[in-house]
Amino acid sequence: MKRRGLLSVIAAASVGVATGEPLTRLLDGLGTDPPAKVGMPEVQSVEAAADLYMRMDLARGGEAAVAMARGSLEWAVKLQDRPMNEATRERLCSAVGLLADRLGWATYDQGRLEQAARVLTFALDSAARGADRDLRAHTMLDLSVAFADMGRPRDGVDILRLALGDERISSAERANAHAVAARHCAAAGDRPAGLRHIGLAEEALARSEPAVAPDWARHITVSPGHHDSALGLALFQLGDDSRARDHLAAALDRLGEHRTRTGLRCLTRLAVLRIREGDRETGAEQARRAVVLSAGVRSTRVSNDLRMMIDGVRQSGMTDLARELAHSLTSV
Repeated sequence: MKRRGLLSVIAAASVGVATGEPLTRLLDGLGTDPPAKVGMPEVQSVEAAADLYMRMDLARGGEAAVAMARGSLEWAVKLQDRPMNEATRERLCSAVGLLADRLGWATYDQGRLEQAARVLTFALDSAARGADRDLRAHTMLDLSVAFADMGRPRDGVDILRLALGDERISSAERANAHAVAARHCAAAGDRPAGLRHIGLAEEALARSEPAVAPDWARHITVSPGHHDSALGLALFQLGDDSRARDHLAAALDRLGEHRTRTGLRCLTRLAVLRIREGDRETGAEQARRAVVLSAGVRSTRVSNDLRMMIDGVRQSGMTDLARELAHSLTSV
């Protein structure tokens, strides 16, 4: 196995993934031309790569995951030019779409918003050729976040309206899209619309069907604590502190160990809310914990959240704590 393949196997093991034959086949083939005709073994290789990089990105993120995903995606895209039957092509399109979505999201998390939007647009085009409607909706959700962070939250809402127009998406993904739309509405200054989306997300969750969720969604959309985190982040931005606190606390109780950045996003906001409510001791403890847990996490979102938390601590009059946190942050 080539050095790149060996490093990938090590990376897989580091996040608890046993590298099987499909992924090994892809890694060995990265430096070669794709086969003359594509069959299910090649599709399974791309699916295995997408699963690995999703786990790596959720657990750690960083440049290594991005570089490895890009190499696999380049090989996977070449497959699309080869002959194959329609069933194979449809499944390959979904696999390429998922891999590209994960690459786009990792690029977004590094703060490269315009590049992320381009990759996510490619991911959407590929996903739209496959049969996984939840993947199409989720890719549009990720694209909407990139647009919102580029200062265009209303465009983000419009993208999600298009996604929600597909009646075939699951209730779990529908709830996720409404929660993120609520966050975009808050950024656009439309609190009533944001609260309406919160209500629609809660309605969708009441009829959630996790049993029919695609495999990739079990790492994200229907993983424990995910919807609580999505609702908590939106309610925090909408200024509904009481409900935000409840959802954020529930998310932290349920999020798995491989949702590092999502946990930090919840923890930073929960610290601010505790301090606002007058529970300064608990809030200070959570703020310090957030700084410690952020060590080694390379994420523009988390960095922005930590700064937001420190500003919130300072605005609450705890200037000494804010200074301590800022100093600790530069030291980790």
